Amino acid sequence: MSEDRKCPVDLGRYRAMVFDFDMTLADTSHVIVDLLNETVRHFGYPEESYEYILPVVGNTHPIMLGHTAHETDMEKLLTMQAYYRKLCGEQMPARTTFFPGVDRCVRLLSERGMRLGIVSIKLAYLLRASLDKYGLLGYFQYVLGGDEVKTPKPDPEGLLRMLELFGVEKNELLYIGDSLVDEKAAEAAGVDFCAMLLGGTRAEQFQEKNRARAFHSWEEVSALLMEKESDSRV
Repeated sequence: MSEDRKCPVDLGRYRAMVFDFDMTLADTSHVIVDLLNETVRHFGYPEESYEYILPVVGNTHPIMLGHTAHETDMEKLLTMQAYYRKLCGEQMPARTTFFPGVDRCVRLLSERGMRLGIVSIKLAYLLRASLDKYGLLGYFQYVLGGDEVKTPKPDPEGLLRMLELFGVEKNELLYIGDSLVDEKAAEAAGVDFCAMLLGGTRAEQFQEKNRARAFHSWEEVSALLMEKESDSRV
């Protein structure tokens, strides 16, 4: 590796890598915003702008819907959630795309023996359908949706389950996500965190210790893998 380039993180120290899904692996912000607005409109609320909704993408459905509709009544939000989930089931997998470089990066990681998983708030069947559509599901040993845990992120339950499933220590697992919810979940679980700056959270919003460990693209992660491999051969 060239001396003038600072490596954000030594990926070689980990035995398992776990990812968030929305706006980390998958470019889903526009479809999520569309479906949130379609939901609130159905229940008589005005739509909100993409820019207003984007910062809460990746939170639980009631939080996203409450933010979009400016509604706090949980009974109403749960009613809206049922409708939103129906729309997601009908449209989400077909409209989900992945960020450039994701397919190459997960292949490179898998070829190098890295065990891969996903912990997301998104419903499990939507995760698997979206991954399978692009031929990516087979790269992930474990995919854990928000409906497969008792308490979603930022609770650490999902990441603690991953530690058990992979049989690794906390210092052997890295979690990559795009939001403060992901950062808080990693901290609560006691595992390392790297930000993927593809969502609505800016680098300066993350904890100072994590700002230098942020990635801007999946091509950057792949380049780091290849560069580290080249250095090891010198």
